Amino acid sequence: MVNLGIVITAESWSLIQQEPFYSARFIDHEESEELALVVRVEDLDSFLEVHPPLTLDLTVWCSPQGTWVVALAYLLHRAFGDAKGGIFYLNPRQTSDSEILQKLLRQETLHVIFLSADLSEHLTVGVVQPPQKLAHWQQLVEDLNHTLTGEKLTGDFDPDFEVAQRDFQARFG
Repeated sequence: MVNLGIVITAESWSLIQQEPFYSARFIDHEESEELALVVRVEDLDSFLEVHPPLTLDLTVWCSPQGTWVVALAYLLHRAFGDAKGGIFYLNPRQTSDSEILQKLLRQETLHVIFLSADLSEHLTVGVVQPPQKLAHWQQLVEDLNHTLTGEKLTGDFDPDFEVAQRDFQARFG
């Protein structure tokens, strides 16, 4: 495995084991710019010959109450079977989500670590983000950041964001 500077903590391992297959999780190394996406899959072989095995699409939306939601949709492409996907909802007012978003926007290549069902094997793939797409995302988030005021939130719960996220899902989900 390529040394990415990424450490999957015991807590993350536990969460990965409990989540359904194809549920992705960002893993980031706090002292570096490294960010990776980790996903447990049923069959690693399904991803060996697929390029790219992952596509991302970023959307920003402001609720009528003025709360921003960043939706990052992912789609895992398999050689055998249908694509699987999901959505990350990031709160740009929350410190941890903002850091993940900023790291993602600075990386031309996102490393994706596919873990086998029993977590005994892995496949690490670098997925290059098209420069035009990355530049567009950077502009969207820069525009969003100009509207944010106040300090970043450090707690895990933001009731305004929870309401905005549900509203986003109701409108676009």
